Amino acid sequence: MNNFCVHMRPLIKRAFFFLILSVLGSGCSHIRVFLNGPDKVADPTEIPKTQTQDYVDHLAYLSKELSQNRNIKFARLSKRNKEYLTSIFNRIVANNELLVPGQPAPTFFLVKEKIPFIFSLPKYQFYISTGLIKKYFKNESLLVSALCFEIIKSGRNLYEASRVHPVGHREIPQVLSLTKLETETKLAIYKWTFFALKRAEYDATALLNWIQTQNKNTLDFSWQINDPRGISREEFLFKGFLVAQGLDKTKTPEINSSKMFYRFQDSYR
Repeated sequence: MNNFCVHMRPLIKRAFFFLILSVLGSGCSHIRVFLNGPDKVADPTEIPKTQTQDYVDHLAYLSKELSQNRNIKFARLSKRNKEYLTSIFNRIVANNELLVPGQPAPTFFLVKEKIPFIFSLPKYQFYISTGLIKKYFKNESLLVSALCFEIIKSGRNLYEASRVHPVGHREIPQVLSLTKLETETKLAIYKWTFFALKRAEYDATALLNWIQTQNKNTLDFSWQINDPRGISREEFLFKGFLVAQGLDKTKTPEINSSKMFYRFQDSYR
């Protein structure tokens, strides 16, 4: 009997050890679910940065090429409007420090162009066409939603193109083609944008309106959209995401825009 106990003791210890590991593993799983719950932004260690620093620096440099292109006309950005856009940026970043860094300071470029578009380059460089402001930014929530998406995209260097060919002279559509993303990547950013807006106490559901605006006007947004079927799929999938959050996908709250927004909008009518 004593010999039996001696032989069994190592097996009992081993079984007890594996039992402890399984309990700890289960506990860690629950902690992860809690941290990444519906009111939390995803763990930043799980959010990819898709490009190397060399490529990011190269892509960021394209802003200089655009500024030297005489075919591209830029609208004047007044001090008041610059402060307004920067205040939106600061509010989003301040409430989402784990998701996006706060540096460098943002740079905004307003392009005199009827075709609507908004895009970002690395290092928080944002380009917005006056046509988008005039025709499609009907309220502040649409502007904030579109800008928040680009803040996350730029802050985490989420650019899928893998090479920038030196051409010396580049137009807006060419640069936009380098910033386009596949549907799966865009959907992930939409989800992070939703939580980022929510944490900054903006109207997070207005993001659906921004997606729908593009889907309903695919011809106008031809520079920005890869494939009309892709944006339709994005809307469908994002609606499903909203339902999973317990939100009615067909209704978005009416939130008044600020006076600063109307002043900004009136500057480019």
